[in-house]
Amino acid sequence: MKPTHDLFDLVHSLTKSEKRFFKLQSSLQAGEKNYVRLFDLLEKMDHYNEDFVKETFRGELFLKHLPSEKNHLFKLILKSLRSYHGESSVRSVLQQSLKNVDILHKKGLFEECKKELKRAKKLALSQEFFYFLFEIISWQKTLLEEDYENGEFTQSVDEIAEEEAHVLLLLQNLAQYQVIYGKVNAIFRSGGFTPSKVHEDMLREILSSKLLDDSSLAKSIRSNCIRLYSLGFCALANSNIELASDHFTDLLSLFEENEWLREDKGKRYLRTLGQLLTCRVLLNDRAGATELFKKLDSLDELEEFQSPDLNTFRFRILKQIQVEMALMFDQKIQSDELFASIQKTKNVLSKEFEMMMHYRLALYEFSCGFHQRALKHVNEIINNSDKELRQDIYGHVRVLNILIHLCLGNTDLVEYALKSTIRFYTQRERDHDADIHFLKTLRLYNKLMPFEKSDFLKEGKIMNAFPSVKNMEDRFLELVIKKGMI
Repeated sequence: MKPTHDLFDLVHSLTKSEKRFFKLQSSLQAGEKNYVRLFDLLEKMDHYNEDFVKETFRGELFLKHLPSEKNHLFKLILKSLRSYHGESSVRSVLQQSLKNVDILHKKGLFEECKKELKRAKKLALSQEFFYFLFEIISWQKTLLEEDYENGEFTQSVDEIAEEEAHVLLLLQNLAQYQVIYGKVNAIFRSGGFTPSKVHEDMLREILSSKLLDDSSLAKSIRSNCIRLYSLGFCALANSNIELASDHFTDLLSLFEENEWLREDKGKRYLRTLGQLLTCRVLLNDRAGATELFKKLDSLDELEEFQSPDLNTFRFRILKQIQVEMALMFDQKIQSDELFASIQKTKNVLSKEFEMMMHYRLALYEFSCGFHQRALKHVNEIINNSDKELRQDIYGHVRVLNILIHLCLGNTDLVEYALKSTIRFYTQRERDHDADIHFLKTLRLYNKLMPFEKSDFLKEGKIMNAFPSVKNMEDRFLELVIKKGMI
C-alpha cells in the first residue's frame, strides 16, 4: 500500500503557536518520546518521503510499527488542536458548553446545568447557531422534568414547545437557502458561465424562486447572506455586472454589520470580496477595485484570517484579481514571479484555481504580444486540466490556442485546432452556433495572404463575428482579442 502523506500535511498546516502548544503538552510526560522525534523530522522535511523516514530511524524498534506510530501522532496532534482551539470560535465554545451540561447533568447538578444552558443559549441566539439552539432547547425540556418532580412550575411545556417550533422554522428556512446555494455552486463548478442546457434550465428555475426574489422570506441573517450571494452570482453569470455589484455590495455590508458572520463564514466573506472586486474591474472602476484590493490584502493582519486554509484561499483570490486588474487597467505584472509564488503553494491549491491562473496568465501574455509564453499556459490547461471542470474556460482556452497560432503564423496547426474546437462545440449540449461562426471567420482569416489580413482586421471582421458577450469570461476574452490582435 502506498504511504499516505496525511500526517505530513497536518504537521505542515500547524502555525508556530500550535506547534509550541503541542510540544508543551508533549513535555508534560517524562522521557524521550518517539512520536516527538517523528514530529520533528516531518517538520523539517520539504515533502513527504517515507524511505527517508525509515533511513533516519534505521535499526530503531518503533520503526517496525511505523504506521501505528504515525496514526498515534496524528491523533495526538488533533487532540492538542482541540485543546488549543477549545475557545477560539463560538462554535467550539458552544460545543464545550453542551459537553459541560452533559457532565453536570450526570452529576445531578441541575441548577449549574441551567446556568450553563442560559449562557450558551444567549450566545447561540446572538449568532444564529440554530442547530445548537435546538439541542439547548432539548436539554431545557429534560431539565423541566426535573423541575416538575421538585414542584417547580416556573416554565410551561407550551413555552418551550413554541420556542422549539420557531427554531425548527428558522432551520428549515436556512436549509432551503442552502439547497439553492449548493445547486448554484454545483452548476458553476462544472459548466462555469456556459452550463449545459439542463443546468441552464435549473439556473433559470432557481432565479425564479420566491426565496431569492422576496427578501422578507429570508428569516435570518444567515439565510439572507446566502440569498444575496446567490443573486449576485447569477447576475454575474448573466453578464449583468452592475446588478451583481449591487448584490455583492449589499452582502459585504451585511458581513461588516455582523462581525460574527464574517468570523464564522470566512470563505464566503472572501468570495464576496473577490466577486465584488471582479465586478469593479469589469466596470473599469480602477479606484474602486484598488480600494477593495487593498482591503483584501490587509486581512492578513486580522487573527481570524490567520488559519492556513483561509490564508491560502485569500492568496488565490489576490493573485487572480491581480492579473485581471493588469488586463483591464493596462498594468504591468511580473508574471514569472507571480506564477512562481503560486507554484510554492501548489500542494494546497485546487484544480480549478490552477486552471484559472494558467488561463488568466495566458490572456495577459497574449494581450502583451508574448505568444510563446501564452502558449505555454494554454498547453498546460489543454494537456493537464480536468476536462469536467469549468467547461466555459476549457472552450475559451481552445479559442485562445487558435488565436496564438494565428499570430505565430502556424497555418497548419491553426487548421487542425479549428477542426478540433468546432468538433468540441458541436458535441456540447447547448447551442454554440455563434461560437462556430466565429471559428469559421478565423478559418477565413487563416487562409488570407499577409497583406490581406491587415485589411481584414481593420474592417473589424473578426470582432464583428465574435459571439455576443453573455458573461464575465466572454468579456475578458473579447478584451484580450482587441488588445492582442486588433
